[in-house]
Amino acid sequence: MAPVTHADRVDARTVLVADDDDDFRAALAEALEEDGCDVVAVPSGAAALAALEDAAKGRAPPPDLLVLDLLMPGVSGIEILQRLRKSERWRRLPVLVVTGVNDPMLPVRLDVSIAFKPDAETILAAVRQQLAGRRATAPERAPAPRP
Repeated sequence: MAPVTHADRVDARTVLVADDDDDFRAALAEALEEDGCDVVAVPSGAAALAALEDAAKGRAPPPDLLVLDLLMPGVSGIEILQRLRKSERWRRLPVLVVTGVNDPMLPVRLDVSIAFKPDAETILAAVRQQLAGRRATAPERAPAPRP
């Protein structure tokens, strides 16, 4: 899915959604877009890493938040978290893990915010909370140039 841009909105934030569940990913992306976010939705951990690489090289806007499925084939959400923590560029990127694994100790073990599937409203509220915290601590971004 190509990103939807809200270039005329200075307050628009870019959310990278990585989830291998096509229906969930599409529904969450649509809800985030309706909420005014620019969304880059990818179907795998490998695609998430590629999107982050594109952003690091200036080929795409950097995400303000990564919404990450924990259990994906190939490159898992846990592996992505490990790579982000080792990266000077991405270690401060806010991450919201979404998972169907109902383990109350996950937030402690992973040291990230977690929302449980399939509660879309809770996930959307958690995204809003993460982005609100990001706005309070991040410098304002200039509007993206119009193509």
